[in-house]
Amino acid sequence: MPQVYKDMLEFDLAAGTYDAQILVESDIIVPENEPDVLALLTVNPRTYIEGVFVTDGKVHFEGKLALDILYISEKNGELERIEKHIDYSHVIEEEEIDRRSRSVVLANVENIDYKVINSRKINIKAVVRIQCRLFVSEKKEIVVGAEDSVKIQSLKKNVKLMHTVGQNSAEVFLKGKVKVPEGESPIEKVIKTDNVIKPEEIKITDNKVVVQGNVDCNILYKSKEGQFGNLECDLNYANFIDIPGALSYMSAKTQEEILDINTTVVEDEKGESTILDVELTMRIKAFVTETEEREIPVDAYGTKVYIQPIKERFKAVESLQPFKSQFVVKTNIELPSPLKRFVDVVVIPVVSDYSMDVDKLVIEGILDYTILYVSEEGNIKAYRDEYPFRTFVEAEKVQGVVLLDIKVSHVSYEIMAMKEIELKFVIDSLADIFVEKEFEAIIDLKEIDAPREKENNHSIIVYMVQRDETLWDIAKRYRVNVEDLISANELKEDKVFEGMKLIVPSGDE
Repeated sequence: MPQVYKDMLEFDLAAGTYDAQILVESDIIVPENEPDVLALLTVNPRTYIEGVFVTDGKVHFEGKLALDILYISEKNGELERIEKHIDYSHVIEEEEIDRRSRSVVLANVENIDYKVINSRKINIKAVVRIQCRLFVSEKKEIVVGAEDSVKIQSLKKNVKLMHTVGQNSAEVFLKGKVKVPEGESPIEKVIKTDNVIKPEEIKITDNKVVVQGNVDCNILYKSKEGQFGNLECDLNYANFIDIPGALSYMSAKTQEEILDINTTVVEDEKGESTILDVELTMRIKAFVTETEEREIPVDAYGTKVYIQPIKERFKAVESLQPFKSQFVVKTNIELPSPLKRFVDVVVIPVVSDYSMDVDKLVIEGILDYTILYVSEEGNIKAYRDEYPFRTFVEAEKVQGVVLLDIKVSHVSYEIMAMKEIELKFVIDSLADIFVEKEFEAIIDLKEIDAPREKENNHSIIVYMVQRDETLWDIAKRYRVNVEDLISANELKEDKVFEGMKLIVPSGDE
């Protein structure tokens, strides 16, 4: 065996793509201090994953389903709210799951059904979709050269490889205040809070990822005069996440999720309930990757010694490319009864299918929405329907493992007639594509006996180039240097074509 020189390649392998739909069902008991339920209006859901545990053959998820339940009370017909968190868990079992895997996970609510069992009990059924992408960090020794006596000739190619440096998460606590505009009635109670997370900047310093952004909170409340109002609260955050080994030239990706939000009505200097204290807890997950471009030997032969390269084929993650698009969905709705006042809308975007089409990621889905409005009689009513959508994200001809998220960033409305309104949904599509690349590398060299029919002691040969042959193929066949072939034939470049005649000089002595 010839003495070889080796180097280490470090890269991530896509180790599994798993999508799971989980049915989360629970009976919600109305708290003792809340009035009985006359009719359910809507349930506003969100979900997040508390923990992911990977073992050989299994991925175990622990999650929470957070619910804002809006209903009409039996006592006085008023709009009431119940907040509830439901724990759930799920296990994916596949023999090929590797315990070394790190996970990238995204959870969304795809459907929510609800009904009143009795005046103190509500049944909730939700479908949660979990997207789980597993990656394994690999290290592999490859041959980069050999001792001089072998007179090795190498064919080299550039490869780009990504590997994970580290990942971690941190919880962030945000606080803010917002006040009812002058002249408007004080707050009686908060009905609903919608939050949109807007990351702004990610920086990497030594061993840390620094993140900045804000959370837009839209708060629906009922005033003491019985009117509905909206307040906007902007909460800024700037925090760091410890990731040992992170350096400024590397890349970072974050995931943000709301864990909890609390609003407390506070009296102003006049003793009126016009101030809201807003407290929000969010989790930021970050992982840092390093992308390295290397020139590696993919084929080799010896001009002095007969050798056989031992190769291995890999399918590695080349890069992580984020893509984003925004689109608008408009629809006109005819309500079952005339409306006096539009109150709010609860919307759940659901992806039913997606596929890569040349240079686009095509996305199909539905918007599951519920409109809350005040009828002419002064009653709160709910109208629920679905609207299909089809959109795409420009993806520049990349292929790989996809993680897809759809978010509604803004909703607006216009009253067209007594029973007709136009809804406009602004929707963000966010796709992370872990681009995969196949490549071969030489992991060892094996010395072999010279073929009996070829002693390679020719002086000069005239060779006619065959279809699809390269200079490398011809040089390897006759065990000469590519440079010697180029020189002997006075070629200006290393390209040849079918039928071309080449002089093959004698091999190394």
